Amino acid sequence: MSEFKLAAGSHIKFGGISTQLYPILRQGLAADMPHQNFQEEEPAAHGIMVGELMAYFAACAAFCKATSKLHHEHQQVLGEFVNALQNQLGEKPQMPELENIAVGAGLPVILEIELQEDCVLLADTHFVADNEAEKSWKLWRSGILLREGGIPASWINKFYFPRLLDYRDVASSRSPRSLEQTTDTALMVGGLMQSWHKDTPADLLHAFRKQYGRINFSQHSNFDETALERFFNLNPMLDPATRLLNQMTIWQDIDALAKKQQIPLA
Repeated sequence: MSEFKLAAGSHIKFGGISTQLYPILRQGLAADMPHQNFQEEEPAAHGIMVGELMAYFAACAAFCKATSKLHHEHQQVLGEFVNALQNQLGEKPQMPELENIAVGAGLPVILEIELQEDCVLLADTHFVADNEAEKSWKLWRSGILLREGGIPASWINKFYFPRLLDYRDVASSRSPRSLEQTTDTALMVGGLMQSWHKDTPADLLHAFRKQYGRINFSQHSNFDETALERFFNLNPMLDPATRLLNQMTIWQDIDALAKKQQIPLA
């Protein structure tokens, strides 16, 4: 089997959730990062799953699993929270008990990485045979990166995240910020479409760029200590009820858009 390498200077993406950001800043991406999917058990980790649109699939899977787990663990309180949202549209529920729950509420993020050395890439066998790593990357923009020691944090240039909402944004169904968050969510569902329907990422991203003028989440930031502190001090991240509001609106959009594509999330 011929070895395929991504050259130094290549840009790749990794999908996860915001609760991973500080650990990754401190330690980088471990060589055995779990491979995200929608199954109950993670497959045995071997290398780091990277890609383009499939990074959005990974972010979607990580987000949905973490959100489902959080809501299962706190069914009663979060059920009351949802009822309050529905009964008092546009108003923030006054529920101090949300503070401890919101700490575990991660929102989807994408890391943009620039390789500083040539790195071996294995095939994503969901799309191709295990000896077709080059095809896996060039056609499907997905693969498993192997590097002893993983990916250092210094290789991560920036991270992307969806538009974050406040309570005034959800008072109207036509709020521009709400529509922008829904558009961001559509990128993750694009990753689902690539994985589920085997739609090619080039076609999906071309259609997305043609409609929206971009192929990333609408928001981005540098990846360093100062930028992360600024991100977590944004009101939608800092305020427990507002962070959970964003978790809820993104989760609902993923569910609705996935159903349109006949893609099951469980």
